[in-house]
Amino acid sequence: MQVFSLEIGRSIKSISIIFVFFISIQIVAQNNLTIQPAEPHPIIELDQWQVHMGDLTVDQVFETNSNIKWGSESIGQIWREKNQVKWYKKEITLPDSFKRRDILMEFRVTCGGTIYVNGKEIFRSNTSNGNGILVNNARAGTKYTIAVKVKNHGRSCSFIQADLTALPHGYAQLFSSKEKLVFNSTGISIDQWKRKLYDSNEDIPDLAYDDSDWKNITVNDNWEGENKHAWYRTSFKVPKEINGFSTQGRALRISLSTDDRGDLYANGVIKISAHEKRFETIITNSADKDKPISLALKVYNNGGSGGLNGASIITEEEYQLKTDLRDAISRVDRVERYVRSNPKPKIKIVNYLSNLICFKYEDKSLSEKLELLTSMLNQIEAEFTKDPTFLILPYLQSAEKTGMTIKWETIYPAYGYIEYGKTRNFDKKTIEEANPNLIHQLTLVGLEPDQRYFYRVVCGNMSSEISTFTTKPASNRPFKFIVYGDNRTQVKIHERVARQIAKENSDFVINVGDVVSRGEVLHQWIDEYFLPIGAYSNTTPSYISIGNHEYGGYWDQRKVPPFEKYVSHPIGTVGSTQYYFSFDYGNAHFIILDPNEGENGGDDSIISPDSQQYNWFKQDLKEAQKTSDWIFVIMHEPPYSECWSGGYYDGESPLRKYIVPIMEANNVSIVFAGHTHDYERGLPHKPYDPKTGKGNNAAYIITGGGGASLDDHKYFEWEQIDLPDHKANPDNDEFDGGKYYKYHYVVVEVNGKKIKVKAVEVNGDGTNGGVFDSFEMISPLNK
Repeated sequence: MQVFSLEIGRSIKSISIIFVFFISIQIVAQNNLTIQPAEPHPIIELDQWQVHMGDLTVDQVFETNSNIKWGSESIGQIWREKNQVKWYKKEITLPDSFKRRDILMEFRVTCGGTIYVNGKEIFRSNTSNGNGILVNNARAGTKYTIAVKVKNHGRSCSFIQADLTALPHGYAQLFSSKEKLVFNSTGISIDQWKRKLYDSNEDIPDLAYDDSDWKNITVNDNWEGENKHAWYRTSFKVPKEINGFSTQGRALRISLSTDDRGDLYANGVIKISAHEKRFETIITNSADKDKPISLALKVYNNGGSGGLNGASIITEEEYQLKTDLRDAISRVDRVERYVRSNPKPKIKIVNYLSNLICFKYEDKSLSEKLELLTSMLNQIEAEFTKDPTFLILPYLQSAEKTGMTIKWETIYPAYGYIEYGKTRNFDKKTIEEANPNLIHQLTLVGLEPDQRYFYRVVCGNMSSEISTFTTKPASNRPFKFIVYGDNRTQVKIHERVARQIAKENSDFVINVGDVVSRGEVLHQWIDEYFLPIGAYSNTTPSYISIGNHEYGGYWDQRKVPPFEKYVSHPIGTVGSTQYYFSFDYGNAHFIILDPNEGENGGDDSIISPDSQQYNWFKQDLKEAQKTSDWIFVIMHEPPYSECWSGGYYDGESPLRKYIVPIMEANNVSIVFAGHTHDYERGLPHKPYDPKTGKGNNAAYIITGGGGASLDDHKYFEWEQIDLPDHKANPDNDEFDGGKYYKYHYVVVEVNGKKIKVKAVEVNGDGTNGGVFDSFEMISPLNK
């Protein structure tokens, strides 16, 4: 690690003076625009590996003259041998483009893995985390042997990502300094409880309630009983302090983890009723060490097992400090994103921050850490706003015949405008934004229908690459669209799917939802969705049918703020919203629904009769039949599903009860859904009988192979579903060898009253696996 040579004073004021002096000697920014490409730094994807099934010692793996036999395998292959160890090994030589750079390794293993370089353990990896530094200040031509040890502890395992990125020298120091920002966020655990299971909906928060016959349990003692609930009770004495923070007369906060949701009472008074599995609330505003606090918790189980998985208390003072410090640490993450996104980052300023963290941060109190970090970040961010790097490059939304909406995000607030025209000369440009923003949106108007335009976004001295878009056609010409979804969690697989989608040159793309693992985790919207779709989103408009995972953290408020900020869906009819809406394209009508916005929340969500969405849907369908040859309905949860993993699932009965009859009676052509992570398809089995639910006039397609771990077991047989065509087995949960558990997307080509539909597989290494299902349809609407 580099040694910091400047003498830093003890006070924040001294640090500020040094920083101002440091900034004053920086080179003035060039007048020419800096173009930010999708990949601003050299990157190598390590796709082909030597493999060995069976455990070996580290020495055996790295022996040069060994009799051990190694095979060859591309990355991304799924294997299911339980409790087996598999080794991956590869020799690499650093190219000239990596010279004098810090080399970041990004490895992802779905069931967890350990990464070794030249026989030394470097870091561990799982699905969402797994970064390490290969070398600081690399030398071109240097050879390394990398090995990954993987053990399958679950249903399946896959080594899905192995990338080397050459970042500017100084990045490794920032990477190392970030490790010092981690802090223990837990308080005092409350582990001992009493519990009783109930079938009836009995309420017992009364402090005088007799619980002498209840079972004594510790947390993580789960119970079986779908659609049942359990009551938990405990009482504890307030300690004098928690983590060094006094409790007397102070507010205390509790954090709970339940399966699936719960109601919490403190001293007989309800504090929170939450639809979330993880939630927290203040249980007292003035703690007293001489007065115990009694808690009662009602836990609801929607499916599988229920339980109380964790409970802890912390002072509100410490909680707020840690919340503010966590926000400051997220700002350090934006500094890291600046380095990784900007092709020419001001790395010396970044080094200053790294040195500050390494030498002046670790031994401070929480409040001192917050003050120190915040002061430095304020000054750094003021400098970086002059260099407004794109965090999310421009992406297209809400295509119109005479307009196009373009959005993007910068790492720091900035002004921006768009240059555009029918050629690369850009004969037009928008007025610059009135205020600096992080998330930007500008709509181009006065365009010509079915016309190709060139454009780029400019913010300060930064520019996106030149891209193109085509406005919606005025006539009913043939067109192509793509549907896929459930891309969450496994970013690299989603990126590979998106690359293949980009090659299709479609008119637009619809995602059936679950684009992120948990909606309240803001960086997931960037990492799991917007960065991967950069392969097509700058040239192809996209739409989202919001999924249940997007509601994670927002079930109680029933709104998803990041979704509303990041998307701009067309709201063209009375009663529609960003969450459910419709649009026309050519001779087709598209309706996107939100089954998660029902009244009950969580897994009980439905589109309830007489709700705004329900009534809008019926009216929109009625009007669509007057002008459209095709009607496509898209929703996240499916009405019919045959497959799942680790437990029974057959689709959503409320949708079958309330929504299917409307679609079947109103000439819907195809219903697209996700939620199940596979490909399922059913062609019409006419006629539909609304009394029995037998038959179907519409085709039903599940396309949930966008990146999340695949489902692997067929539990039920629906008349409405033809594929998968192997036999269902509801009696066990094991992998059943089905052929349609694939990463894929669906292509629909509309040509007048005929359509062609094909499902395209994407192999684990990102190559095109070919068409594995296709069919054609004739429009049911004869106008």
